Amino acid sequence: MRKPRHVIGLIVGVLGVAAIGTGTGYAMGYRINMTSSVPIGLYRIEGDGRFQRGQIVAFCPPDNAAFQLGRARGYVLGGFACPGGYRPLFKPVAAIAGDMVTVAPEGISVNGRLLHNTRARPKDGEGRPLPVVTPGSYRVLPGQVWVVSTFNARSFDGRYYGAVPAQGIMGVARPIYTVQNYPGES
Repeated sequence: MRKPRHVIGLIVGVLGVAAIGTGTGYAMGYRINMTSSVPIGLYRIEGDGRFQRGQIVAFCPPDNAAFQLGRARGYVLGGFACPGGYRPLFKPVAAIAGDMVTVAPEGISVNGRLLHNTRARPKDGEGRPLPVVTPGSYRVLPGQVWVVSTFNARSFDGRYYGAVPAQGIMGVARPIYTVQNYPGES
């Protein structure tokens, strides 16, 4: 008899929390993502410094005004793993060095292709203004990357802070078990 998906998910979740709680899972690169920029679930961070457009990465945000605001408002969590006292963020890579990113009222385009769910909101859910990137076209420079979620239209991502340093990327976040699939995965 097959076990229902929610029972398997519960078992994987409990085992994942237990492993991470003991430090073994953490040392092996396992992380639990509880934010909705990518599917909630258990991921394994694989870090060889290489990543491609479309892959989910875990990265340490730079300690700048946008991320300080994000932490103060709860969009970005505090932690011990990243400089500046941040927890790593999980976001899809939208643009890499050499790409052209266009920020417009309808959303973010990369190399002329509009990305779904990327229209910036001027205010958050509590009515506070968001630091929207100035409309225009931006060439992604070497050492930079734009991370933008097409999975969640309310993600605090590149539409609010622009490019981030590629050196902050810890690795590709491979889903082990997620509550829902990321677009393009089966």
